[in-house]
Amino acid sequence: MRFARGMARAMLIGALAAGAFASTAQAGTLTLSCEELASGVSPTCPAAAPMYAVPGQYGYIVQFNSPQSAITGSDIYGGPVNGYLGPAGFIDNYFFQIGSAQADVVSSTIGENGVFNISNLFAEIYSLTSNPGGLVTMTPVGTVDYATILPSGDATYLQINPTLLTAGSYVLQISGTATGSSGGSYQGDINLTAVPVPPALWLMLSGLGTLGAALIRLRCRAAPCAA
Repeated sequence: MRFARGMARAMLIGALAAGAFASTAQAGTLTLSCEELASGVSPTCPAAAPMYAVPGQYGYIVQFNSPQSAITGSDIYGGPVNGYLGPAGFIDNYFFQIGSAQADVVSSTIGENGVFNISNLFAEIYSLTSNPGGLVTMTPVGTVDYATILPSGDATYLQINPTLLTAGSYVLQISGTATGSSGGSYQGDINLTAVPVPPALWLMLSGLGTLGAALIRLRCRAAPCAA
């Protein structure tokens, strides 16, 4: 029937429009771009950030095999809630370039009887464009998303709550000091999801099929549709 075909066409348009906002999530590794220790920077920070797919979940893990000395001149700022955290023994930068996305980060370290331990573990996200080269030893320039520190016994957990990032290049910076007799380690994930669609837009998309059906009904009233 012409009416049924018209209804199906209108519903298909709405479905395709809504489907444009959905994609398959990627899983992979967030690559360490550069690292600063008391002995210097190695590897050297790259000139540009690699592109990461959205949506996606990317993990990272780093282990240090000995206790660390403080980086000269470092004093990591933990945001207005945490204040200055003091010197860091390592500053790790993960560069990433994305389209618009919502990002959240979870990191953790677990101490083991003084053998493995990281003190003052901290995480923050800031713009690479506003901080060329990355590796900020004190306070980044521009907007910064600071982690919430959640100590729990021998473990420390960090959470950067979901934050909206416009298209561009960013740095996830992890810092702290390995203080265990055999060093310490940390691990975590960054989750990138598509920017939520405004409710008004979803209403528009879901209404495309209804609108198409209404137009067809009006046409059929003016000239009866063939069966």
